[in-house]
Amino acid sequence: MGSSAGSVLSPDEEARYGARMLYELRRVDLVLEDPLIDDYILALGYRLVALSERPEQPFTFFVVRSDEINAFAAPGGYVGIHAGLMHTAESESEVAAVLAHEVAHVTQRHLVRAYESMQKATLPIALAMIGAVLASRNASGDGAEAAVIGGMGLLQQQAINFTRHNEYEADRIGIHTLAKAGFEPQAMADFFARMGRATRSNNSIEVPEFLRTHPVTASRITEAKNRVEAIRRDPTKVLEPAANEARFRLMRERAHVLTSNEPAKLADSYRRQLRQAEPGRAASLRYGLALSLLRSGQARAALGEFDTLLRDAPNELAFLIPRAEAQRLAGDAAGALARLETLAEIAPDHRAVLLAYAEALNATGDKAHGQRAMAALRPVLAKHGADPTTQAIFARACELAGEDARALEAHAEVALYTGRPYDAMEQLTRLLERPGIDYYQRARVEARIEELKPYMAELERQRIRKEDQEQRRG
Repeated sequence: MGSSAGSVLSPDEEARYGARMLYELRRVDLVLEDPLIDDYILALGYRLVALSERPEQPFTFFVVRSDEINAFAAPGGYVGIHAGLMHTAESESEVAAVLAHEVAHVTQRHLVRAYESMQKATLPIALAMIGAVLASRNASGDGAEAAVIGGMGLLQQQAINFTRHNEYEADRIGIHTLAKAGFEPQAMADFFARMGRATRSNNSIEVPEFLRTHPVTASRITEAKNRVEAIRRDPTKVLEPAANEARFRLMRERAHVLTSNEPAKLADSYRRQLRQAEPGRAASLRYGLALSLLRSGQARAALGEFDTLLRDAPNELAFLIPRAEAQRLAGDAAGALARLETLAEIAPDHRAVLLAYAEALNATGDKAHGQRAMAALRPVLAKHGADPTTQAIFARACELAGEDARALEAHAEVALYTGRPYDAMEQLTRLLERPGIDYYQRARVEARIEELKPYMAELERQRIRKEDQEQRRG
């Protein structure tokens, strides 16, 4: 690429800044933590990464708890997609197109090259995002969300402002990646054009955040369409279709329900849509209805909807897992636990199943069940140790099992991954002072503290630098 970006910000530094951004987003509850959606977005994203120009680049894909239509990339391969964009997309290929565009920004190191071009910048651009999140800590509700979303826009806009060529390059590379992965390459141009048409057709509609951070011109859409035509003329570049529309529709409605603040009203909306739904959309709409009923405290009604869905798809885990939760909330905790135990035996490597099973065990408050939950979660921790949801469920299992020291260690991990590093360090330090912790845990905690020390030192340097800058301005 002929860029010295690597000397400006190393890959390790990029990864640290991206991780810190994710932790701060979690701190203000703007990350949708759901293992089924996580696994779906991760599989979709890595299908693209595997065929990108840098398949060795680590990526972290996550969903932002926001109705805004937007997506963004951050240093270190962190790619966030808003729940609102998922719900607006009309096909899996459209979501994949947006992800492919953001993946291209990362593989071409556009964000780091943008920072390189900012002659007056004193901090890596990821800190613009982090600063917005930190500023939102004293805000609440829409204010916090607006601050964070604004920071995302700023982060993306800095890359765009570096050179519009970056956007065209991300389009070009993204479209080819999309085609190689078997998705509809036209989806990128279609999605951009639809956003533009929606805005132009009604002046009262606010410009989607996606268009603010990804400006789309007629020439850009035309170029995208021309690239698609060139790809179609060379069929060797296109694989068999890989889109899974049924799975996409289920996960789209799941994200919509889990980010809704009014699930009861949403249930009414799904009922109305179901009455007029085409056969191909009925299952996903009924799934949205069942989840809305479950979230609004109508567990028995949700059970009926899940059972209807399971008649046509008896092995669908997206139905079976929440069905067990509805069964438990409807008063049959033993039956729900037995169902989940069976699922855990059938799918012993499925994270969503094991987390649901462990939560059901924890809900009994029984010590033996806590021990079983610990055992069930250990393989999940080995693969997904940086997931705060997994660590929190494991911590509760440890408490029930009487493993207080191990519970404290897990709580410290939760604090770190949810943007509270000082709390994490304090908890780990206190843990070393506890009598009776064994040699292995002590060694593990001491090693973790050593890992965190450079991170804490960097936070302190940034705090001092910020205070110095404020004093100069004052």
